[in-house]
Amino acid sequence: MASLLFLTTLSILSQVSKAVPTRNTTRPCVNLNLSLPVTANNSIYDIPRVDNSIDAVDYAWDLDRWTAPNPADRVTGVKDVHETFTISAQLCVPQHSEKAEILQIATHGFGFDKRYWDSEVHPEQYSYVDAALAAGYSILTYDRLGTGHSDKPDAYEIVQVPVEVEILKELILLARSGTLAGESRSPSGIIQVPEFEKTVLVGHSFGSGLTIAVLAGYPDIVDGAVSTGLIPNAEFGAAGQRSFGLEYAPVSEPRRFGDRGSGYLVQGTESSVQQIFFKKGFFESEMLAYAEQIKETGTAGEFVSFATALGRPAALYSGPILFALGQYDFGTCLGECPGTYDLAALKNETFPGAADVSVHVQPGSGHALTMHSNATGHYEAIFAYLGEHGL
Repeated sequence: MASLLFLTTLSILSQVSKAVPTRNTTRPCVNLNLSLPVTANNSIYDIPRVDNSIDAVDYAWDLDRWTAPNPADRVTGVKDVHETFTISAQLCVPQHSEKAEILQIATHGFGFDKRYWDSEVHPEQYSYVDAALAAGYSILTYDRLGTGHSDKPDAYEIVQVPVEVEILKELILLARSGTLAGESRSPSGIIQVPEFEKTVLVGHSFGSGLTIAVLAGYPDIVDGAVSTGLIPNAEFGAAGQRSFGLEYAPVSEPRRFGDRGSGYLVQGTESSVQQIFFKKGFFESEMLAYAEQIKETGTAGEFVSFATALGRPAALYSGPILFALGQYDFGTCLGECPGTYDLAALKNETFPGAADVSVHVQPGSGHALTMHSNATGHYEAIFAYLGEHGL
């Protein structure tokens, strides 16, 4: 692997209020800046530019109206991408664990960065990273391209699904190559990073789409997968873009998103965040406020290219896959997930070679599964499933 690895001991600062507690820095975790070479075939889409919030509203409506059925109809050319991107990541490795050689790579969805997996508010209840460490797993979380502390290139022709799939693939290869192995210095001292024997992909929403795309394109490099907040054939379909309350990010919050260019979108208000991600009665108001405080951007290119993530079956993937959904997931099932999916079709058509295809529906949860009051039950179901399949 030609990928370059740079370690940094600088803490990634969360953009949160002083009322939010800071995380314990004694965990066996290290922050990484990963330089990843990417070659991908993106598309040039005939879509309007977004340079203000009036454009953002019109873009969302237009996208739902004429691109949702078949975005390929809007393709006017191919964009060959040959670039190296800097991706901000966090690697946590439990010391003295039999499962430390199993690496989970967690990919967040739209609206967040890697902090989605690692809440600073009541981490004992909400942090998936902490739960994975307690269960004995190593875990790598990262800011997707265009979010957090990762690079933020062109929103139309660069930050699209094909590039992001290749970034996830490169992360897997980097881990499996042994490049990460050895001693690393973290705030808690020296941690031992093993050579990872198995890789499990865990995604949320858009990140689950990228996970499934990797299973289709690179089935031999993944041993197991968990798709949260997304199931490909939900009967009622996912919520449309007009449901997100999108605004032009640099204008919506210039202090936070002034480094984003044309085509970068963000949810405008806390109510917009609630509308997609939260179900009343099953979350603490503190968590909704936190979600608003750490919210992140998406791009016009991501929205229009998302369908390509699910465009072909993962026919050669042979590991297990769990679809972990929230009962009241509006983003995926328009608010009621039980019974809306075709499990037989998933087994026979989408993942015909998989060792197992299962669905878990977490009661009393919305789209942001890590931010609802019963998140720990969700995590326990995921770890139990992986354990049943030798992971």
